Amino acid sequence: HRHAALRPPWMQVMIVNEFAPTWFLGVAVLLALALVLGIGSSLLGLLAVVLLGATLVLLMVMIGRSTRSLAATRSALGPDIAVDRPRYRWTEVVFPYPYSDDLAVERIEDLAYAEGLELDLYRSLDHPGTPSPLLVHVHGGSWGGGNRREQAQPMIKEMARRGWIVAAVDYPLIPAATYPDQVVALQEAMRWLRDHAASHAIDTGAIFVTGGSAGAHLGSVLALTDGASPWSLRQLDEPTIAGAVVLYGIYDMLNRNGARDDWPFIARDVVKADPVHEVERFRDASPIDLVSSDAPPFLVIHGESDSLVPIAESEHFVDALRDDSHSSVSFIPVPGATHAFDAVPSLRTQNVVAGVASWLDEMARRR
Repeated sequence: HRHAALRPPWMQVMIVNEFAPTWFLGVAVLLALALVLGIGSSLLGLLAVVLLGATLVLLMVMIGRSTRSLAATRSALGPDIAVDRPRYRWTEVVFPYPYSDDLAVERIEDLAYAEGLELDLYRSLDHPGTPSPLLVHVHGGSWGGGNRREQAQPMIKEMARRGWIVAAVDYPLIPAATYPDQVVALQEAMRWLRDHAASHAIDTGAIFVTGGSAGAHLGSVLALTDGASPWSLRQLDEPTIAGAVVLYGIYDMLNRNGARDDWPFIARDVVKADPVHEVERFRDASPIDLVSSDAPPFLVIHGESDSLVPIAESEHFVDALRDDSHSSVSFIPVPGATHAFDAVPSLRTQNVVAGVASWLDEMARRR
């Protein structure tokens, strides 16, 4: 709730937060080296030693906070969904390179689903070839950046290891695209996936969507409209979406609750309309206005320390879902997490991914 100028920049916070074990090892080595070299014998050297020691303590606090994410996830999902014990990949926790390959997962690359638009499919190398649930990932990047191979890799690979098919999808980017071009393209991707379900062993009765930030916005629209939108997308005859997992998203394009800063580029570059005189175009683009009684199950996730999109944005969306939807709605406020925390396989991310995977498995089983 601070003024924007006083908030910590989310990217730097995320790098320190999620790489805390790596920083801890590095600072510990520096401290040990300082002690071995006797640097503490001078006043300036003693100050350096004290600062290094204080940094280690603060990093330990941050690491401890990240462990609370598992309890928060289990509490949010409640007794009906048993969260699997995370199978920690400790080398990734300490050295969380976000885009490393997984020898248990194969990626089928660059499948064209429309002119100039592609998707990748992820699946286990041990995939039995029988129809499996599908998770469609929509990347973030303020509607104008990001790409399908840079985000949510820990979740994508975990679901693939569990036997799911995961599709990471491109969509048209601003400023060339104008909303709802992105949603129309994603509907085309859904139709392509349905049409090629047999060749890729996709169960079209269990299709879920996920995304973070702008991807959460687009994924939510996709799940909530399911073809019955103001843009006559029903002609695409896309499959029904069985559920959505959305992270740190933007759900009110008009920002009526003042949950975040006003972003002029939404009107200028995304919707390309006047929010005063063409308010319906912004309502049609706002998931919070698209909620209805037949909305699919939702799992909403947001970091409590997100300084780019404050958690209140998700809280208002969850309230709307719980007021109107007849399906289950779960909300995980992640302690200490900031925007895009799940881009790297940190301890916090692996805890949250365990909850996401358990939720998706249970929703697919019910389906």
